[in-house]
Amino acid sequence: MITAFVMPEKKGHKFYISTTTIEYKEEFGTLQITSQLFIDDIEALLRKYEAELRLAPDSDAQRIDKLFELELKRYFRIKFDQEWVDFTFLGREYKNEILQCYLEVQVPETSQSLILQNRMLFELFEEQQHIIHFKNKGSRKSFLLHGAADTKTIAFH
Repeated sequence: MITAFVMPEKKGHKFYISTTTIEYKEEFGTLQITSQLFIDDIEALLRKYEAELRLAPDSDAQRIDKLFELELKRYFRIKFDQEWVDFTFLGREYKNEILQCYLEVQVPETSQSLILQNRMLFELFEEQQHIIHFKNKGSRKSFLLHGAADTKTIAFH
């Protein structure tokens, strides 16, 4: 859990890390994605649109959802068969200092692998890293993405 990495300070936190779990659900032909990011980092990201924007509690939940989804689609991308695909933003919630969001991606039937790119927060934090856990049929693989390596190819069949 990400909270094990948190070392609170008055001006934020020392570690810039997120965790994302991607689970391939063969019976539905989908990837179910749960991503955990620090609330204050996402707040800083979204303030480029509105300086007064606040999360947890939200200053404007609908506006935050729209802006957050826009940023996710800009920086968190999945490619199947040489084509970037759209995901469905299912929602978000807060758990302590963490914003947890939920996404779903339809997997083309013929795809054997995917390319994942995650550049969330790299523009704000040079030290930002993303831990990716990929689950499929009881097995789990983990990867670390960062500024010098923001993309990973993952086989899932």
